[in-house]
Amino acid sequence: MRTLRLVLEYDGTGYCGWQRQHGSAAGGAPSVQATLEAALCDATRAASQAVGAGRTDAGVHALGQVAHFTTHSRIPADRWPAALNARLPPDIRVQRAEVMPQGFHARFDAVSRSYRYEILNRPAPSALLRHRAYHVPEPLDVEAIRRALAAFVGRHDFAAYRGAGSPSRTTFCTVTTAVCTRTGSRVRVWLTADRFLRHMVRMIVGTLVRVGLGRLPENAPGAYLADRDNRRTGPTAPAHGLYLVRVDYAPEGPA
Repeated sequence: MRTLRLVLEYDGTGYCGWQRQHGSAAGGAPSVQATLEAALCDATRAASQAVGAGRTDAGVHALGQVAHFTTHSRIPADRWPAALNARLPPDIRVQRAEVMPQGFHARFDAVSRSYRYEILNRPAPSALLRHRAYHVPEPLDVEAIRRALAAFVGRHDFAAYRGAGSPSRTTFCTVTTAVCTRTGSRVRVWLTADRFLRHMVRMIVGTLVRVGLGRLPENAPGAYLADRDNRRTGPTAPAHGLYLVRVDYAPEGPA
């Protein structure tokens, strides 16, 4: 039995999220996980469970989602991307595959995850980016957003930025990167942390947009960390602006 790690890119527009849903919870849309598992089954003629590093929500995209699965198949690692991509819809693509030590777990072994949130900041919306970026027509003060972001770096209780129904046992997260950039009309918020709560990035972005529009003081997003009540934060930014960019793991020791 071998364990393989896959790095995937996908457009989350037509999916209910990464995780397989049951019954009415799926809302009729497929999950990325179930779609990948169907491709794995077709390639190996055996059922396989694909375990993802991040449970991206409906509409959220990925540039570097990581998943693992176990298999008796002897297909060489470098042939897995082509084998799976031939069986996957065009909005899901396997970028890389590698054999991992037995016991590797895509979710539990991850040491950090990096997300990017895309904002289109101009008066007119975009036909091409309508499923790729959050349109904010009023001008955003990016410098104010940058100053507000600084408060999130470090280990904090992010209960105020947790979406309803989050199953997390702890609400503490360690943020190592919090950056905002602007290129023309494109504003991007980058966040890296050891873990994220449900809707955490989207609630942070929604709060930051209020800062950028001058509707909230720059110190307010950081001050909200001291209050576990999430009714002052947000609103939750739309899912279609969010991208899981990469998942990092500790360096492997000698074999």
